[in-house]
Amino acid sequence: MSSISEKRIFNGALWTVGTYALTVVLRFGSNVVLTRLVAPDVFGMVMIVTTLKIGMELLTDVGIGQSVVRNENADNVRFRYTAWTLQVLRSFLLCTLLLLASFPLGAFYDVPPGILQLGALTIMVLGSASTVHYYMQRHMQLKKMNIFDLVCDIASIVLVLGFAYLSPTVWSIMVASVVAALFRAATSYLLPGARNWFAWEGPYVREILSFGKWIFLSSMLVFLANSFDKLFLAQSVPLAVFGIYAIARTISELPATLVARVSFQLVFPLISANSGEVRATMRRQVGPMRLKLLLVVAVGLALTVVLSDIAVGIIYDARYGEAGWMLALLLIASWFAILCTVNEYTMMGLGKPAYGVAGNIVKLLALVSLTPVGIHYLGLPGAILAIIAGEILRYFPVLRGQFAEGLSFVRQDLLLHLVFFSALALFLLLRFEIGYGTPFEAVSLPAWSRL
Repeated sequence: MSSISEKRIFNGALWTVGTYALTVVLRFGSNVVLTRLVAPDVFGMVMIVTTLKIGMELLTDVGIGQSVVRNENADNVRFRYTAWTLQVLRSFLLCTLLLLASFPLGAFYDVPPGILQLGALTIMVLGSASTVHYYMQRHMQLKKMNIFDLVCDIASIVLVLGFAYLSPTVWSIMVASVVAALFRAATSYLLPGARNWFAWEGPYVREILSFGKWIFLSSMLVFLANSFDKLFLAQSVPLAVFGIYAIARTISELPATLVARVSFQLVFPLISANSGEVRATMRRQVGPMRLKLLLVVAVGLALTVVLSDIAVGIIYDARYGEAGWMLALLLIASWFAILCTVNEYTMMGLGKPAYGVAGNIVKLLALVSLTPVGIHYLGLPGAILAIIAGEILRYFPVLRGQFAEGLSFVRQDLLLHLVFFSALALFLLLRFEIGYGTPFEAVSLPAWSRL
């Protein structure tokens, strides 16, 4: 397919999946410990701050990292310095905006403005990190990149748990996040080729921003589509209930995040490097690897859905019991999100991110229209069903783009749906037959809706 060997692709995928799996185990363990240290409403406040911070970052994403991966001039030192300068300027702007918005946002969500200000400081610190991370992805140095990410994640977990143990408040968690950001930014300059400095080359700026306009639209819509439920529910349910939902939502995002990480670090640069290939040839090369990965995900995710409430009951204390049925429903939404994510990164690798933008527009419209209706008639389960519907509808604009570009995997996707839902039905039947019911029996509906 290209100069990139199949062995190198496999090794890259192995390092990406392996280090992420270890990170998930560590984060999950730290999450469980945190539930013993802090109250559910603290999780609610952290989710609000995190969502707003990520929103600020995505709403101004101009595709600096993606441009480094794709641009033929990216290895020019002036390009590298220009990209870093844009990154620093963007982070300074974001920090300033969030600082100014901290008081009205704090009043709206009933959280202390100070914790939003700490979130703003985190953005500024991370914006000063070296761009070497993007270059490791460009040259598919995935072992080195994932080890760096793992070390930073471990440091962040240790800091958060340590600060929370000393002071079990939202303040300690946010201060720990700032210190973790300082650690990541500082250690990025210890990597080979990490040197950056200020520069401004007009042609390179235009190249980055020209490609980045679609990344900006895509990132803005990804944020709104992925966070609408969080922003809506933070104002619609009690903070403690939102904190429990935050636990389930965070766990449910792990499988989709893993697939997104593999797609971004491997599928996107691989497709990008071979975008000039004949589509039929590319489909034959990519198809088998794609099918193997997603078959494993389908069966594993189906089993996780069936066991999710049992796991929550074993790991968390009684305060978080409601997270079990929430997680089961949210993981079904994650299955549809996984297929959409893989397809979107495939289209981005072809230089066609507009189809992903269209998919997220459809998803956002579905959420905006269905979430209030779902909450009104079915309560929190209705909001989660709206998320599932949004992910299903998101798939079709991207599918249209795949047909237009001659790189469709629709038959493979239909087979994967069949495998996922067949496995889910089988596992549910087995659980029911041995006397454990289903994870959906504890779904909490408004009293009048059960009449």
